[in-house]
Amino acid sequence: MSKKFPKYNHPMTVYTGIKTFDIKQTSLEKDNLYGCVEFSKYLLTVDPNQRPEDYKGTLLHEICHIGYEIFGLNDDDEIPSMSNEYLTSITSNMIQQMAGLNPEIFQFIFADND
Repeated sequence: MSKKFPKYNHPMTVYTGIKTFDIKQTSLEKDNLYGCVEFSKYLLTVDPNQRPEDYKGTLLHEICHIGYEIFGLNDDDEIPSMSNEYLTSITSNMIQQMAGLNPEIFQFIFADND
């Protein structure tokens, strides 16, 4: 993560329908992370020192963590055994909901890396 990229321009909140998470762009190199979600603080942090395609992937990854938490799949030790179909249904429903509530962020994530 040594190359420095400019901070990315996109909405700085993610709304779940019941909670709003702030997005913070800051280096996470000391923690050896590219992104993280602190649920108790309603904070999604993403390291901007990534190539655009990696940054977008990290942002989507962290949004999925938030979505899974909303759908009750937040604690690895308590997640029941799931079939592929069940997990796919949860994921597609969650992404549809999150994209519908946050269209500008998803437009940013899925836009070409110009």
